[in-house]
Amino acid sequence: MFSNQRHILNLKAHVISAEDKDQFPTFTLPESHGGYSLSPLGFLENHTRLMRYIVVPSAQNFPLYLRDCDHTKNARPSERLLDNLLEYIVQSSPQSNFLRATTTGMQVNADIVCTSEVLELMMRAPYEQKSGWTLAVSRYRNTTYICRVASPPAEDAFEEHNLRRIMQEARLRKLHQYCLSENGLVLPDGIFLCEEPDRFNGVFSITMNGRRVLFDSPVLAEISTNQFNGPGFTWAELQLRQDNMNRLEWAEHNRTEAIKWWCKCFLLNIQNLFVAYQNENACVHTIKKTSLRDLWKACENEWSTSVCANFMVRLLGCITQIMAHTDCLSTVYLFEFDAKLGEVAYEVFEGLNEHTFLGDWFPMNLDERLVD
Repeated sequence: MFSNQRHILNLKAHVISAEDKDQFPTFTLPESHGGYSLSPLGFLENHTRLMRYIVVPSAQNFPLYLRDCDHTKNARPSERLLDNLLEYIVQSSPQSNFLRATTTGMQVNADIVCTSEVLELMMRAPYEQKSGWTLAVSRYRNTTYICRVASPPAEDAFEEHNLRRIMQEARLRKLHQYCLSENGLVLPDGIFLCEEPDRFNGVFSITMNGRRVLFDSPVLAEISTNQFNGPGFTWAELQLRQDNMNRLEWAEHNRTEAIKWWCKCFLLNIQNLFVAYQNENACVHTIKKTSLRDLWKACENEWSTSVCANFMVRLLGCITQIMAHTDCLSTVYLFEFDAKLGEVAYEVFEGLNEHTFLGDWFPMNLDERLVD
């Protein structure tokens, strides 16, 4: 069953108030809860052997050639929605504090469970005027679950902007092959590049305005020597940009790409990112380490961190309020963001339907943990 009635939220993403710019919402520091590897088909493997470390190649290994990369390879081999994260949660140890026992059964100890992609989309919405998105939302046992709905193939798939995006993603994957190491100390041989650079997800939690959000995200690490017990690691990020941009190109880059980098790093508490600079021939001559603060300071004329955070908090609040009286594994609310209008609308699909994304295995596995 479903209701085809469409409701528009009283929430205008593109209407930015002075208060949104001046006041940052209440956040706790993001907390890391380990992570998991991904099989070649994208399924959870509960170990950390595929975690990769960023290591900048020595000077004699530059330039790095990114042109001969595979543009057809998909960085994500399958759409697992929230399944991997939910499996990680139900397999967790009691010390992880992911689960809580109640009189009605085992529950996930979070108000919201989602991917970092969901949160990043919300944060960028005030400045997004081209690409809309749709989120599927279910509420079960007092927790709201959110995942992105895959977009249908665009009619303008061969439009220049889309082709540039595909090219950039392919070159970034090639850059990862050059700069990622299994142990953080030894880089892959120049002939034998790292073939499994993007198959590890970290798990994080953050509390925003009193709501605990549990989410996962693809992550890279960096060896850190500032640890009490000897060398350790911190999460880091590796990105790619053009080396010679004019003023207008810089402004466009800051509005479309740098904002993505900041949103992800903020949510994962990544303080430093490595930025590779490529020329028009897709040759990288240098990689610079920059702080998250320097990144947003360079973009403060294009977008506001407070606006990004406030809209995400406000939209999550609207969603949880709308879903407050729902408790069904199968019922799905679809929230659609219209980038041109800056509006969010939703429809309700009741009971088991084509949009249902929480499987029957999930409550069964939760209840098994109650017996443990």
